[in-house]
Amino acid sequence: MNPVHRRAVPCVSLLLCFSGAVNATEGNGNSYPLGVETNMSGLMLPEGLTSLLYYNHYEASHVKGNDGHDNANIARYRVKSDTVSLRLSYVWPGVKWLGANVETRAALAVPTLDVTLDVARPAPLAPLDKGGTSTDLADLSFAPVLLGWHGKTLHQTAGVETFLPTGSYDKNEPVNTGRNYYQVAPFYAVTWLPGEHWEASAKLRYGINSKNDATDYRSGDELTLEFSGGYRFNQALSFGINGYLYRQTTDDRQNGAAVNGNGNGNRGSVNALGPYVMYRFTKDFALVAKVQDEFDARNKGEGTRVWVQARLPF
Repeated sequence: MNPVHRRAVPCVSLLLCFSGAVNATEGNGNSYPLGVETNMSGLMLPEGLTSLLYYNHYEASHVKGNDGHDNANIARYRVKSDTVSLRLSYVWPGVKWLGANVETRAALAVPTLDVTLDVARPAPLAPLDKGGTSTDLADLSFAPVLLGWHGKTLHQTAGVETFLPTGSYDKNEPVNTGRNYYQVAPFYAVTWLPGEHWEASAKLRYGINSKNDATDYRSGDELTLEFSGGYRFNQALSFGINGYLYRQTTDDRQNGAAVNGNGNGNRGSVNALGPYVMYRFTKDFALVAKVQDEFDARNKGEGTRVWVQARLPF
């Protein structure tokens, strides 16, 4: 195994999920946590079992409409989530398929969600409170077969990730940590290490959502591009930029019809960019800290994400 494989710190987690649709996908949330796989996403971990732990904080005080301005239908909006997640990754020793190493991974998160959401109503009616809080299990992420190819400077992974509706969900509750539908997402990721001091990664992912049978709501398909590029000062320390582009490619649909009468189908989009720092304490223990500031949101919340991701030495 190339020693550079042992310095990768890829992670997956779940993010904000809440019911009571505002914009973009049901409840304005995502099964897949945007921005999680920005760094070293094309590098598969070494053979055997690896544990990864990570923390994510997200906070937003704006939700944008289709024109990119604050949504006029929302009188007051604030979302804060804190999520702790564990991922287990197993690369099968001695197993090769199509010239690639083979990995199985699973991840489970526990988010704490705090949502302020007041829906505007015509005067003299007061805004309708749709907010709330929740701490519970999120949906299980499971990828049974992932493939990893390794070259001298170019490393690639590909496969299909799934999210299973195992998290806490009640359609009568304003805030849920589960989404109550499946997601299947093929992806391709690449990491390029052109020299001793430079590193770059990108992951392209297409998420296909099933229908939420409790609400007869089907969120549109989601295309995500995550990326990073940085400079290695030495074998331990790296610094650079990271971010993502998110585009919803099909309409949300409820009761068989496209959602939103103005014709935009609640299709959400957002971009994010910010710095990261990576430190490798040993070949088996490394940390990544990164910030992602969102901008140019459409039919979606716009805020800031902070990540701390760790590959554990056990």
